[in-house]
Amino acid sequence: MSITAYKVEAVGHDRTGEDYGYVNIMYRYGNKQSCPRPDQCEKMEVMWADESVYGPPAPGSKVGDFIKTWLMGSWDCGVFTHREIAQRLMDAFTGLKLKELAWFENPREKTLKNGKPRARRAKWLPEREVDLVYLYSDYYIDAREPASAQTDFFTVTRMDAWGESTWFMCTPEAAEKLIAMNYDNLAVKETTIVG
Repeated sequence: MSITAYKVEAVGHDRTGEDYGYVNIMYRYGNKQSCPRPDQCEKMEVMWADESVYGPPAPGSKVGDFIKTWLMGSWDCGVFTHREIAQRLMDAFTGLKLKELAWFENPREKTLKNGKPRARRAKWLPEREVDLVYLYSDYYIDAREPASAQTDFFTVTRMDAWGESTWFMCTPEAAEKLIAMNYDNLAVKETTIVG
């Protein structure tokens, strides 16, 4: 079995794919496990990423409409975005929820890779203060036994040898409306997930 829908994800560049000067976000590391599903944790624990999703150089300081996640892993349940964008999308579409973020300082904010203290502000920190949230769907569809979506946005899941993989997706009608909203740093493309 399989399901075909529109995968929605943040990208770390502008619409032309030429400007990669945007900040990246990452889940807090250390012995903290990242939350497997947003609805199972109180807040998403995050910090600014000191490495680019696309390799060197480090990410830039521009804050896009959506913020790319560094090293997402095999699950992708939603996107990081500004609170006002999340609210606008929740008003326009069904199946969306938001999760608050708990911010932590990246150790590289104060220290260089060689262990020396940083003399000036890191170039990969955001150029301005932003109020971000995590936008996701807690309506799940199993790719092995697909049902028709009851909401505009949903999360497709699949169990395999590595555990559970997830994709943040929407219906073709929702994709058309979302693309027309013309947001920067957002990719919406038709994808088939084989169960």
